[in-house]
Amino acid sequence: MRVLILEDNEKTRKALVKIVRSCTPDGEICDFGKRADAYMCAWEKEIDLFLIDIVLEPDRKNDNSGIVFADSMREHVKYRLTPIIFITVLSGLEPQLLKRVHCYDYIEKPIGDGEIIKRRISEVIEGITFENKHKQREYIPLRHDGIGYMVYVDEVIYFANRRGTLYIYTVDDTIIIPNLSAKTFLRKIKHTLFLMPTYGTAVNPKYIDSIDFRNREVYLRGTEDVVSIGGRMLKQFREAYIEWCG
Repeated sequence: MRVLILEDNEKTRKALVKIVRSCTPDGEICDFGKRADAYMCAWEKEIDLFLIDIVLEPDRKNDNSGIVFADSMREHVKYRLTPIIFITVLSGLEPQLLKRVHCYDYIEKPIGDGEIIKRRISEVIEGITFENKHKQREYIPLRHDGIGYMVYVDEVIYFANRRGTLYIYTVDDTIIIPNLSAKTFLRKIKHTLFLMPTYGTAVNPKYIDSIDFRNREVYLRGTEDVVSIGGRMLKQFREAYIEWCG
């Protein structure tokens, strides 16, 4: 989690840093008082949340340089949807900010004891963490008979094609998809290794409990099924499993 704070008032900026730190102890906080420094940081790093003061140059009449900064972030593809929370003493701008800049939230100054902003920051950080967690997990979307399945690959114990129907055995369920080959499903998996003990069947090696190479049988955790190793696949499967074990 990386949070960028852009606030010209040093006292307020330090208070914001303290509040954010309490919300994400392990996160990285980048705090700046000048737009130019914040620009540089945003281009060099991946920011997950922006906290932006609207009035960064209070000596200028009708200053809204914080909004200008937010607009510039939205022009960059990687920040089109990144949450922005505005810090403001202004009133009457809320609908404009929420609509034009796609502001996630706004907080009025003074921030007081910080409890309100802490609660709002915690909410958005929880949302970002949840989303990132699911993005990092590889999944395969499938549909059959109007029912959608989100198959998380790390929960797949093994899958096998039987007479043109694919059976996907997960830690919690068995998903049955007609007219889907094991080869086609395997091509959809980009980042998780599966080993093929026989044609039409693939097992997730992290669920392998033991292998009886003499009798050509694979025993898996999470299921009582025993997967057979085909004679033609025995050598290849053994080598792949040994390599996976390191």
